[in-house]
Amino acid sequence: MKNFKVLFLYPNGTLMNPPAISIGLFTAILKERGYDVNLFDTSLYPDDLNEKQLDNAKEETLQARPTNYDDKGVKVLKSDMATDLVKKVHDYQPDLIAVSLLESTYPIALKMFEAIEQFKIPVLVGGVFAIHAPEIVIENKCVDMVCIGEGEETIVEICDRLSEGNNCYDVENIWIKKEKHIIKNKMKKTIDINNIPIPDYSLFDWERFMRPMGGKIHNTIPIETNRGCPYLCTFCNSSSSQILFKENTSTSFFRKKTVETILKELVSLKKQWNAEYVYFSSDTFLILTKKELDELVELYIRDINLPFWIQTRAETLTPYRVKKIKEMGCHRISLGLEHGNEEFRKKLLKKAFDDESIIKASHLLAEAGIPLTVNNIIGFPEENRELVFDTIRLNRKLIADTTNCVAFAPFRGTYLHKLCVDRGYIKPDQLGYGSMTSSIFLDLPTFPREQIEGLRRTFSMYARMPYEYWPDIKRAEKFDKEGNKIFAELAKEFKERYFSVKADGFDLM
Repeated sequence: MKNFKVLFLYPNGTLMNPPAISIGLFTAILKERGYDVNLFDTSLYPDDLNEKQLDNAKEETLQARPTNYDDKGVKVLKSDMATDLVKKVHDYQPDLIAVSLLESTYPIALKMFEAIEQFKIPVLVGGVFAIHAPEIVIENKCVDMVCIGEGEETIVEICDRLSEGNNCYDVENIWIKKEKHIIKNKMKKTIDINNIPIPDYSLFDWERFMRPMGGKIHNTIPIETNRGCPYLCTFCNSSSSQILFKENTSTSFFRKKTVETILKELVSLKKQWNAEYVYFSSDTFLILTKKELDELVELYIRDINLPFWIQTRAETLTPYRVKKIKEMGCHRISLGLEHGNEEFRKKLLKKAFDDESIIKASHLLAEAGIPLTVNNIIGFPEENRELVFDTIRLNRKLIADTTNCVAFAPFRGTYLHKLCVDRGYIKPDQLGYGSMTSSIFLDLPTFPREQIEGLRRTFSMYARMPYEYWPDIKRAEKFDKEGNKIFAELAKEFKERYFSVKADGFDLM
């Protein structure tokens, strides 16, 4: 048979995130097998569904230091995404179209599905959303197969079968259409992530490596140090995946790479892409043991020696661990607070750390000179305005460079999605897609949508500015002429006060 071609589709918000590790892995795997691969990535197209790119929205609400992509020559495309996609498929003539999908980018994927429906090419969809909502994804007319587990082995088996002219009806790990029926094959066990190739990002445009960190644009490589998360936060897909794989395969979705594997990947990617910065994708980077951390720090300083960003949990930070990541070159760190009411956080969100843990962690980081971003979520079920101010008051006790605030999204598969359905806050078929910087998903009697929207816009002001500003900040919650005027005036003062040191500066409160 002729050379078998696979076209990857990557629906993504404008300039969101570094190159996708999943696409890099599948590219490397299929190239090793001799398959021809190509990519259509929407990251450089204006995201008219979410109104504005994530980074711009965060800057406007003072959740990130101002950044100018023009400094690196990064430009958003002006052509029509759907038209370009049709041309790509027509010119490339793939034998299989493979789509990696998140719930938050599902609206973009729907536009892509509509554009390619005219082609009679098998379509395989995988990713977090496909794993947790295969029944929704496979309803699309142009979707033929849905991967319900990890894709590294599955995509190879599908390509092998199709390239030889065979069907895929009994391939494990997929749901597949057969005439008017859907065959639901069983989920496969998790793979050993130390035996997968180094991701190949060569299909991505150079602009995709340009990431804003602390007010500067860096040529950034992403790296996976572990997959999944051992914690059971009720709003997160990582904990849902852990439960799903344990119930269906008796294997753990959470796995760690060895330090040897991590360093091998880093050395290769740094050299290949002339990297300036490392983006560790782990939900909880400091899940490392002391021995693993010590070994990684020593080898990273010797062989990599680049600034990097991580996210972790407050309870994983100790004086010793902060000292080690500082030695290693940690440039910025994000901690997930999510909610400032300790009882609410422990009972509803299943985040067991106490307030003192994150206060202490922020002070340790400040003493080490590592800028902190605190991640917060508002608009949870059972939440109200008063509870949001518990979150604001705890943020005020932290030493942070920036504070993020997004609206809760009831993602499929999570405990909180089920709770929202059971209590009638959302319909069973409602999806948590859209931008957490511009969408509001719940409209509660105790917490109306307009209040959530106003508090999201002004959250950083409440968290950082003196109390005497609060009456004006409250007026700035309103999206009317006067509220917008006051917000603009306060935003100007906020930037002068807290973002006065440009680029990598760290302004303590």
